[in-house]
Amino acid sequence: MQRKPTKRKRKLFKRYPVNQCALYKVGSIKKICQLIGIKKSNLNSILKNPLQYREFVNKESFDHFSLKTSKTRQIQEPTGNLKKIHERILYLLEPVELPNYSHAAVKKRSYRSNAASHVLSKKIATFDLENFYGSTKNHLVYNFFLDKLKLPHDIAKKLTKITTFNNSMPTGSPLSPLLSLHAAKPMFDELESLAQKYNLIFTCYIDDLTFSGSTIPKSLNRQIVHIINRYGYNLSNHKTRIFNESEVKHVTGIIINKERLRAPYSRFMTARRIKKAIDGKAPMHNFSKIKLLEKRAGLLGETAYLDPTYKRAAKNAQIELKNARNQIKKSTL
Repeated sequence: MQRKPTKRKRKLFKRYPVNQCALYKVGSIKKICQLIGIKKSNLNSILKNPLQYREFVNKESFDHFSLKTSKTRQIQEPTGNLKKIHERILYLLEPVELPNYSHAAVKKRSYRSNAASHVLSKKIATFDLENFYGSTKNHLVYNFFLDKLKLPHDIAKKLTKITTFNNSMPTGSPLSPLLSLHAAKPMFDELESLAQKYNLIFTCYIDDLTFSGSTIPKSLNRQIVHIINRYGYNLSNHKTRIFNESEVKHVTGIIINKERLRAPYSRFMTARRIKKAIDGKAPMHNFSKIKLLEKRAGLLGETAYLDPTYKRAAKNAQIELKNARNQIKKSTL
């Protein structure tokens, strides 16, 4: 009798306190270089050479399917050995325990889990930190390396220099989402304490702050501003929203309605416009048919992750994409 193949058990991602991190209390440059995978001589040359970043601008662009315009963004992306160092530091920091309020840069948490934290709340207040990476200054990063990882002054200073750009977080580094969270954690902890004072739920998703509960104090905005200003941050006031019990609520791009998470209707409309282009009933806007099928399958797959009612549509989009790819393979044989 043939034995059934046994399923491999998934490796559990273990988290541990910061004092268990490989970087914790490392006292020598030699050991740090070993941990981040670089020779001491290469580290010195990187510290002396400021041209380790590729700077470019993501220009404002209009999406003909979502009908949305993306903002112009300045990007600073580490290159070469510096990028490898950033990736290595990210690898070393990822297992460190993070607060329950954080939903970005944390495995098994996302913008969906962020919104889900508030699904049963009657009232929700959302705030946005202005220019978050640009406002996360090098002294906050230095304090994390010095006070939390207990590194000597000279090592904390060197690590700060190689992980920041022009004295703040680089916008295009894979390390920035996690390191900025650690650097700004004292501020986020104060916001969490503020929420507890009023029996509110607090979460953050990079620069998005959400508070919810049975009631939102009128002074909440003022108290948040007082806290974040002390750390060098500001609110994007035009993005501040207070949602009452009877209103449909928007949290990190997800709809909360009648204690359920819903995908925004705009996603459905975007998928419909793409489908029209695929079927030749609307312009393709310089996309090939296969690229449009990929775009639609990706969009509906993500939408189904937010809202299970889209699972069938997502599955059909994947089948359509698979069939199109098979046809291309057959035609090239």
